[in-house]
Amino acid sequence: MDTTLNTPKSQYPFLAGLWLFAAIPVSLLVGGSLELLFKIKFDTNDSTSHLIMFLVHFGAGFLWARSLGKRSGLPDNRWLYLSGALGFSLSFIGMFTFLASFNAAFLKYIERFNGVGNLEFGAFFAPWLGIITGVSGLALGLGIRKWKLGLKMFGMGFATGFLIYLAIMFTLQLFGFSVGSGRPVMLPTTFLSLWITALVGSELFGRVLKRSKPILE
Repeated sequence: MDTTLNTPKSQYPFLAGLWLFAAIPVSLLVGGSLELLFKIKFDTNDSTSHLIMFLVHFGAGFLWARSLGKRSGLPDNRWLYLSGALGFSLSFIGMFTFLASFNAAFLKYIERFNGVGNLEFGAFFAPWLGIITGVSGLALGLGIRKWKLGLKMFGMGFATGFLIYLAIMFTLQLFGFSVGSGRPVMLPTTFLSLWITALVGSELFGRVLKRSKPILE
């Protein structure tokens, strides 16, 4: 393993989060291309689509963990990169599949609140983002063989994703974007929360990793 410290890039760890930005757009691009060229249906409830999303998110997660490690000044560590990739891809696809399986029932439930269902909306989606962020942080800790650090990053990640989602949700509510208002709510809230969490979470994780002393092989 190359143990040369990555000092030239040991700054701005939040920029590593830009790799996570690309995961969903690239998944849609790949899925749309396969559907156009080979008539392979790209559907959120289809196992083939889930496989495509997993592979794309794994690649994005690998590049994210690699960039985060470099920007945090850590030695090259393929276990860190693979663990980060698995943590991000498995948690995202797992929570996405869970969400899709309850989507119809949830929408029917939310419709009953007639514009005042934001609390229920946030109670469903905020933990969703918190778990994805937390598991990704846990995976980074496990990647450098520090499970206590991983648990700490899980807590940090969960709190970050949870709070950012609620902050975005209530901010949009101030501008009239609330559940039942007739305006689009779910996609703007979800995408803004995912992207902001990717940046903030990467910055927090990067600072923690920078202070760590990973065990090298």
